[in-house]
Amino acid sequence: MTSPLLGLPLESVFPALSRHTSIHARAEPRNPKQQKTEKRNMDRLANAFSILELDVDGDQSKDDAAASVSLSTKNSGISPLRPGNGKKKVEGENQQERVTPSGEYKMPLVWIDLEMTGLDVEVDRIIEIACIITDGKMMKLIEGPELVIHQSRECLDRMNEWCQTHHGDSGLTERVIHSTITEREAELQVLEFVKKHVGTYTPQIAGNSVYMDLLFLRKYMPELASLFSHVIVDVSSVRSLCYRWYPKEHEKTPAKGNKHRALDDIRESINELKYYKQAIFKGKSK
Repeated sequence: MTSPLLGLPLESVFPALSRHTSIHARAEPRNPKQQKTEKRNMDRLANAFSILELDVDGDQSKDDAAASVSLSTKNSGISPLRPGNGKKKVEGENQQERVTPSGEYKMPLVWIDLEMTGLDVEVDRIIEIACIITDGKMMKLIEGPELVIHQSRECLDRMNEWCQTHHGDSGLTERVIHSTITEREAELQVLEFVKKHVGTYTPQIAGNSVYMDLLFLRKYMPELASLFSHVIVDVSSVRSLCYRWYPKEHEKTPAKGNKHRALDDIRESINELKYYKQAIFKGKSK
């Protein structure tokens, strides 16, 4: 007989169980002391599996919990389990401990905004990137790189009318032409900044309609994109729900400057989400 959790013969894992079953098989008489000891061992065994069942969440956690069981042949052959979270460290396991980084950006949000030559990820290119990191409660922040990326004049000439007008008015088009920073160089600078401040956390990317920015990152800056969780914090989604569910609060949303520069857009997005946090995500009244 084998243990379904540990994949080992029950006789080798639980000597007491082996003795118990073999005694029954021989139907030999047992004195009261033996009976009491065997009952205690079987109760411990039942409690051990009960703890495994109650303290884990999902198949992966069950694997972790099973791996963390410490079995000993000392005394009765069974080492009692201590209730816990089922995630005791296993030697050699790649632990995902959430350690607060040196900058204390706990549960960080990595705010990224791109300016592009358009919205067709197969044709258009990134011309500016900026990054700000906040902690999860948006109480602390640090501003990172703000980089204008060089693209050819031919690439800029293919921009649609909206992009030509707004990037021209902001002066971004001219700066792109004279920039010497490549997409790869910009990616590495932002990558270094993010890794420095998020520590061992898996950060979530945040911004307005940031799914589009993430599409361009995956296409042109894949190493940077790979840092982020599949969960995104899209302020435009919160705004859309606020408009439908809390129209009065939506009317008071902070006005935007519409400068269409990456760093300015991020600052506005952070302020907007801070407003929603205070106006909509209210704590329960005491």
